[in-house]
Amino acid sequence: MSKERPSVAASREDKEHLARETSFADTSLTRLGAYVNYERTSKRKPIGKTTAETIALVVEDDPDQLALAVLRLNAAGYATQTADSVRSLYHRLQRRVPDALFLDVGLPDGDGFEVLASLRRNPAYADLPIIMLTVRTEPEDIARGLSLGADGYITKPYGRNTLDYVLRYTLKQEIAQAPGSRPGAEPPRAAA
Repeated sequence: MSKERPSVAASREDKEHLARETSFADTSLTRLGAYVNYERTSKRKPIGKTTAETIALVVEDDPDQLALAVLRLNAAGYATQTADSVRSLYHRLQRRVPDALFLDVGLPDGDGFEVLASLRRNPAYADLPIIMLTVRTEPEDIARGLSLGADGYITKPYGRNTLDYVLRYTLKQEIAQAPGSRPGAEPPRAAA
């Protein structure tokens, strides 16, 4: 049995917000179905961690979509944790706050937009990088996610490197490695 979501017309403010956000969007990201909240990202300091040190929590109820997201993030070098429901997400957050969160909208026990709004109201999670990961592609949904405080919004299906690109951008992680170094390797120590 499918759940129908009542159609909600986007307000003029939402449309203007989306127009502002997408007018500055990197065209390579928008072609990938990815949008970034430049206002939030511009205020963030670089994470200062390598991808191997970065933990991304993926909240997705579809086992195939969850496995794909984890595969893509692990292939990019990120450590991952998973949750398949809102309840499981909050349980994970009580145990350890990740460096970033990928959040599906359609979860069995809650709406991802409502979860996003709730997390943004909580001072403990107000600055947690949250990237929506959803099949909802309507401009109204994208505007809603970004205006509620999502750092990024990725539509499914997504490309092989999309999660990595958006996460690196959001966290301001360096891509380049020093010549001769391995990704995730310790930098050489200075001689004493």
